[in-house]
Amino acid sequence: MGLDLLRRPGELPKLVGHRGACDVAPENTMVSFQRALDDGADIVEMDLRLSLDAQVVVVHDARVDRTSDGVGYVSELTVAELKQLDAGSWFSPEYAGERIPTADEVFDWAKGKIGLLLELKFQLYGGYDPALVPAVLAAISRAGVADQTAIICYQPRALVQVKALAPHFPVGPLPPRDPMLYLTQRLVRRLPKLERTPILRGLLSRVLLRPLHFTLAWGCDVVAPNIDMVTSTLVDAAHTAGCPVSSGGLLWDYPQAINMGVDTVSANDPGMVRALYLSSDIGLPLDQD
Repeated sequence: MGLDLLRRPGELPKLVGHRGACDVAPENTMVSFQRALDDGADIVEMDLRLSLDAQVVVVHDARVDRTSDGVGYVSELTVAELKQLDAGSWFSPEYAGERIPTADEVFDWAKGKIGLLLELKFQLYGGYDPALVPAVLAAISRAGVADQTAIICYQPRALVQVKALAPHFPVGPLPPRDPMLYLTQRLVRRLPKLERTPILRGLLSRVLLRPLHFTLAWGCDVVAPNIDMVTSTLVDAAHTAGCPVSSGGLLWDYPQAINMGVDTVSANDPGMVRALYLSSDIGLPLDQD
Protein backbone atom coordinates (compact mmCIF):
# COMPACT_ATOMS: atom_id res chain seq x y z
CA MET A 1 0.00 0.00 0.00
CA GLY A 2 1.11 3.55 -0.60
CA LEU A 3 2.18 5.39 -3.73
CA ASP A 4 4.51 3.36 -5.92
CA LEU A 5 7.26 5.76 -6.98
CA LEU A 6 9.68 3.28 -8.55
CA ARG A 7 10.39 3.72 -12.23
CA ARG A 8 10.31 0.51 -14.24
CA PRO A 9 12.79 -0.28 -17.03
CA GLY A 10 11.85 1.55 -20.21
CA GLU A 11 9.59 4.02 -18.40
CA LEU A 12 10.00 7.75 -18.09
CA PRO A 13 9.97 9.16 -14.56
CA LYS A 14 6.75 10.25 -12.93
CA LEU A 15 6.07 13.98 -13.07
CA VAL A 16 5.49 15.79 -9.77
CA GLY A 17 3.71 19.14 -9.76
CA HIS A 18 5.49 21.20 -7.10
CA ARG A 19 2.81 22.80 -4.89
CA GLY A 20 0.52 22.00 -7.78
CA ALA A 21 1.62 24.10 -10.74
CA CYS A 22 3.06 26.98 -8.78
CA ASP A 23 4.61 28.85 -11.72
CA VAL A 24 1.25 29.22 -13.45
CA ALA A 25 -1.28 29.22 -10.58
CA PRO A 26 -1.17 30.20 -6.90
CA GLU A 27 0.71 27.51 -5.00
CA ASN A 28 -1.04 24.97 -2.77
CA THR A 29 -4.54 25.92 -3.92
CA MET A 30 -7.20 23.80 -5.55
CA VAL A 31 -6.80 25.67 -8.83
CA SER A 32 -3.07 24.93 -8.79
CA PHE A 33 -3.61 21.22 -8.16
CA GLN A 34 -6.24 21.03 -10.90
CA ARG A 35 -3.89 22.82 -13.30
CA ALA A 36 -1.15 20.30 -12.52
CA LEU A 37 -3.54 17.43 -13.24
CA ASP A 38 -4.76 19.05 -16.45
CA ASP A 39 -1.17 19.63 -17.59
CA GLY A 40 -0.10 16.02 -17.20
CA ALA A 41 1.33 15.68 -13.70
CA ASP A 42 1.27 12.17 -12.25
CA ILE A 43 1.63 13.41 -8.68
CA VAL A 44 0.97 16.66 -6.85
CA GLU A 45 3.27 17.73 -4.03
CA MET A 46 1.83 19.84 -1.22
CA ASP A 47 2.74 21.17 2.23
CA LEU A 48 0.68 20.28 5.30
CA ARG A 49 0.44 22.13 8.61
CA LEU A 50 -1.85 22.20 11.62
CA SER A 51 -4.17 25.12 12.27
CA LEU A 52 -4.91 26.45 15.75
CA ASP A 53 -7.90 24.10 15.98
CA ALA A 54 -5.79 21.09 14.97
CA GLN A 55 -7.07 20.82 11.39
CA VAL A 56 -4.68 19.90 8.58
CA VAL A 57 -4.35 22.71 6.05
CA VAL A 58 -2.30 23.08 2.88
CA VAL A 59 0.20 25.93 3.31
CA HIS A 60 3.94 26.07 2.72
CA ASP A 61 5.12 28.85 5.02
CA ALA A 62 4.74 29.02 8.78
CA ARG A 63 3.01 32.38 8.20
CA VAL A 64 0.24 33.26 5.76
CA ASP A 65 1.71 36.65 4.83
CA ARG A 66 3.46 35.69 1.56
CA THR A 67 0.65 33.71 -0.06
CA SER A 68 -2.50 35.46 1.13
CA ASP A 69 -3.90 38.82 2.14
CA GLY A 70 -3.61 37.89 5.81
CA VAL A 71 -0.92 38.07 8.45
CA GLY A 72 0.15 35.72 11.20
CA TYR A 73 1.14 32.15 11.87
CA VAL A 74 -0.92 29.28 10.50
CA SER A 75 -0.70 27.64 13.92
CA GLU A 76 -2.35 30.68 15.53
CA LEU A 77 -5.35 30.81 13.15
CA THR A 78 -8.40 28.55 13.05
CA VAL A 79 -9.62 26.96 9.84
CA ALA A 80 -12.51 29.40 9.79
CA GLU A 81 -10.07 32.31 9.98
CA LEU A 82 -7.80 30.79 7.33
CA LYS A 83 -10.79 30.29 5.02
CA GLN A 84 -11.50 34.02 5.11
CA LEU A 85 -8.15 34.79 3.49
CA ASP A 86 -7.65 35.39 -0.23
CA ALA A 87 -4.93 32.98 -1.32
CA GLY A 88 -4.99 33.90 -5.01
CA SER A 89 -4.79 37.66 -5.54
CA TRP A 90 -1.12 37.84 -4.52
CA PHE A 91 -0.35 35.70 -7.58
CA SER A 92 -2.70 37.34 -10.08
CA PRO A 93 -6.05 39.19 -9.97
CA GLU A 94 -7.63 36.40 -12.02
CA TYR A 95 -7.25 34.09 -9.00
CA ALA A 96 -8.89 36.44 -6.51
CA GLY A 97 -10.98 34.52 -4.00
CA GLU A 98 -8.94 31.30 -4.03
CA ARG A 99 -8.87 29.85 -0.53
CA ILE A 100 -6.39 27.90 1.53
CA PRO A 101 -7.61 24.30 1.23
CA THR A 102 -7.83 21.72 3.96
CA ALA A 103 -6.22 18.33 3.49
CA ASP A 104 -9.69 16.79 3.44
CA GLU A 105 -10.69 18.95 0.47
CA VAL A 106 -7.56 18.11 -1.53
CA PHE A 107 -7.66 14.40 -0.73
CA ASP A 108 -11.33 14.12 -1.68
CA TRP A 109 -10.59 15.86 -4.98
CA ALA A 110 -7.53 13.67 -5.67
CA LYS A 111 -9.15 10.29 -4.97
CA GLY A 112 -8.65 8.05 -7.97
CA LYS A 113 -7.12 10.87 -10.04
CA ILE A 114 -3.53 11.60 -9.10
CA GLY A 115 -0.73 10.69 -6.70
CA LEU A 116 -0.13 12.70 -3.53
CA LEU A 117 3.32 13.62 -2.24
CA LEU A 118 2.79 15.15 1.20
CA GLU A 119 5.44 17.26 2.88
CA LEU A 120 4.86 17.60 6.61
CA LYS A 121 5.76 21.08 7.81
CA PHE A 122 6.68 22.24 11.29
CA GLN A 123 7.86 25.49 12.83
CA LEU A 124 11.39 26.60 12.10
CA TYR A 125 14.45 25.84 14.21
CA GLY A 126 13.57 22.28 15.11
CA GLY A 127 9.99 22.83 16.21
CA TYR A 128 7.96 19.64 16.16
CA ASP A 129 4.32 18.90 16.92
CA PRO A 130 3.59 15.16 17.19
CA ALA A 131 -0.12 15.88 16.61
CA LEU A 132 0.41 16.52 12.89
CA VAL A 133 1.19 12.94 11.85
CA PRO A 134 -1.95 11.27 13.28
CA ALA A 135 -4.09 14.12 11.95
CA VAL A 136 -2.67 13.64 8.44
CA LEU A 137 -3.06 9.86 8.59
CA ALA A 138 -6.66 10.27 9.73
CA ALA A 139 -7.38 12.56 6.77
CA ILE A 140 -5.80 10.05 4.38
CA SER A 141 -7.96 7.29 5.86
CA ARG A 142 -11.17 9.35 5.65
CA ALA A 143 -10.61 10.05 1.97
CA GLY A 144 -9.43 6.54 1.10
CA VAL A 145 -6.28 7.71 -0.68
CA ALA A 146 -3.67 5.61 1.14
CA ASP A 147 -2.65 3.80 -2.04
CA GLN A 148 -2.00 7.15 -3.74
CA THR A 149 0.18 8.67 -1.03
CA ALA A 150 3.84 9.09 -0.07
CA ILE A 151 5.16 11.34 2.70
CA ILE A 152 8.34 13.42 2.99
CA CYS A 153 9.67 15.70 5.72
CA TYR A 154 12.74 17.60 6.95
CA GLN A 155 12.04 16.18 10.41
CA PRO A 156 12.95 12.47 10.21
CA ARG A 157 11.35 11.77 13.59
CA ALA A 158 7.98 12.62 12.02
CA LEU A 159 8.57 9.83 9.50
CA VAL A 160 9.54 7.44 12.29
CA GLN A 161 6.16 8.33 13.78
CA VAL A 162 4.46 7.62 10.44
CA LYS A 163 6.14 4.23 10.17
CA ALA A 164 5.09 3.34 13.73
CA LEU A 165 1.45 4.13 12.97
CA ALA A 166 1.28 3.14 9.29
CA PRO A 167 4.34 1.09 8.27
CA HIS A 168 3.08 0.58 4.72
CA PHE A 169 3.49 4.25 3.74
CA PRO A 170 6.56 5.11 1.63
CA VAL A 171 8.38 7.92 3.43
CA GLY A 172 11.46 9.98 2.65
CA PRO A 173 13.50 12.25 4.91
CA LEU A 174 14.80 15.40 3.24
CA PRO A 175 18.53 15.50 4.00
CA PRO A 176 20.14 18.76 5.12
CA ARG A 177 22.45 20.59 2.75
CA ASP A 178 25.81 18.86 2.48
CA PRO A 179 28.54 21.11 1.02
CA MET A 180 30.98 18.23 0.46
CA LEU A 181 28.32 16.18 -1.33
CA TYR A 182 27.31 19.17 -3.43
CA LEU A 183 30.91 19.79 -4.55
CA THR A 184 31.50 16.08 -5.25
CA GLN A 185 28.29 15.88 -7.25
CA ARG A 186 29.36 18.86 -9.36
CA LEU A 187 32.70 17.19 -10.01
CA VAL A 188 31.25 13.88 -11.19
CA ARG A 189 28.57 15.55 -13.28
CA ARG A 190 31.30 17.54 -15.02
CA LEU A 191 33.51 14.45 -15.33
CA PRO A 192 31.05 11.52 -15.28
CA LYS A 193 33.72 8.91 -16.04
CA LEU A 194 35.06 9.44 -12.52
CA GLU A 195 32.06 7.51 -11.17
CA ARG A 196 33.14 4.50 -13.20
CA THR A 197 36.85 4.61 -12.33
CA PRO A 198 37.54 1.67 -9.96
CA ILE A 199 40.21 3.48 -7.93
CA LEU A 200 38.00 6.51 -7.33
CA ARG A 201 34.57 4.92 -7.22
CA GLY A 202 34.85 3.67 -3.65
CA LEU A 203 36.19 6.97 -2.37
CA LEU A 204 33.58 9.03 -4.20
CA SER A 205 30.77 6.70 -3.17
CA ARG A 206 31.36 7.41 0.50
CA VAL A 207 30.21 10.94 -0.18
CA LEU A 208 27.73 10.37 -3.02
CA LEU A 209 25.75 7.75 -1.09
CA ARG A 210 25.19 9.88 2.01
CA PRO A 211 21.51 10.54 1.15
CA LEU A 212 20.83 6.80 0.90
CA HIS A 213 22.59 6.08 4.18
CA PHE A 214 20.64 8.93 5.82
CA THR A 215 17.37 7.47 4.52
CA LEU A 216 18.07 3.93 5.68
CA ALA A 217 19.41 5.05 9.07
CA TRP A 218 15.99 6.53 9.85
CA GLY A 219 14.14 3.41 8.71
CA CYS A 220 12.74 5.15 5.64
CA ASP A 221 12.40 3.94 2.07
CA VAL A 222 12.30 6.96 -0.29
CA VAL A 223 15.57 8.74 -1.09
CA ALA A 224 14.61 12.41 -1.36
CA PRO A 225 17.59 14.77 -1.49
CA ASN A 226 17.60 17.99 -3.46
CA ILE A 227 18.33 17.24 -7.10
CA ASP A 228 21.69 18.98 -6.78
CA MET A 229 22.85 16.09 -4.53
CA VAL A 230 21.86 13.30 -6.95
CA THR A 231 24.22 11.27 -9.13
CA SER A 232 23.99 8.02 -11.07
CA THR A 233 25.94 6.34 -8.27
CA LEU A 234 23.25 7.32 -5.78
CA VAL A 235 20.37 6.29 -8.04
CA ASP A 236 21.88 2.89 -8.79
CA ALA A 237 22.58 2.16 -5.12
CA ALA A 238 19.12 3.32 -4.06
CA HIS A 239 17.48 1.05 -6.61
CA THR A 240 19.62 -1.87 -5.47
CA ALA A 241 18.29 -1.20 -1.96
CA GLY A 242 14.72 -1.09 -3.32
CA CYS A 243 14.33 2.65 -2.74
CA PRO A 244 13.03 5.14 -5.31
CA VAL A 245 14.81 8.46 -5.76
CA SER A 246 12.31 11.33 -5.63
CA SER A 247 13.97 14.73 -5.49
CA GLY A 248 12.86 18.30 -5.16
CA GLY A 249 14.72 21.47 -6.01
CA LEU A 250 14.34 24.46 -8.26
CA LEU A 251 17.26 24.01 -10.68
CA TRP A 252 16.74 20.96 -12.88
CA ASP A 253 18.59 19.69 -15.90
CA TYR A 254 15.73 17.42 -16.93
CA PRO A 255 17.49 15.37 -19.63
CA GLN A 256 20.37 14.72 -17.23
CA ALA A 257 18.03 13.77 -14.37
CA ILE A 258 16.06 11.41 -16.60
CA ASN A 259 19.27 9.87 -17.86
CA MET A 260 20.51 9.28 -14.30
CA GLY A 261 17.44 7.14 -13.70
CA VAL A 262 15.59 9.19 -11.08
CA ASP A 263 12.10 7.91 -10.39
CA THR A 264 10.37 11.29 -10.33
CA VAL A 265 11.06 14.78 -11.61
CA SER A 266 9.60 17.87 -9.99
CA ALA A 267 8.28 20.89 -11.87
CA ASN A 268 6.77 24.26 -11.04
CA ASP A 269 5.20 24.19 -14.53
CA PRO A 270 4.29 20.54 -15.16
CA GLY A 271 2.78 21.30 -18.55
CA MET A 272 6.02 22.73 -19.86
CA VAL A 273 8.11 19.84 -18.53
CA ARG A 274 5.65 17.25 -19.85
CA ALA A 275 5.71 18.80 -23.33
CA LEU A 276 9.47 19.29 -23.55
CA TYR A 277 10.86 16.23 -21.80
CA LEU A 278 8.23 13.61 -21.01
CA SER A 279 6.01 13.28 -24.06
CA SER A 280 5.64 9.71 -25.28
CA ASP A 281 7.08 10.60 -28.68
CA ILE A 282 10.30 12.07 -27.27
CA GLY A 283 11.75 8.80 -26.04
CA LEU A 284 14.37 8.15 -23.41
CA PRO A 285 17.61 10.18 -23.51
CA LEU A 286 20.80 8.39 -24.34
CA ASP A 287 23.94 8.38 -22.22
CA GLN A 288 26.45 10.34 -24.26
CA ASP A 289 29.54 9.46 -22.17
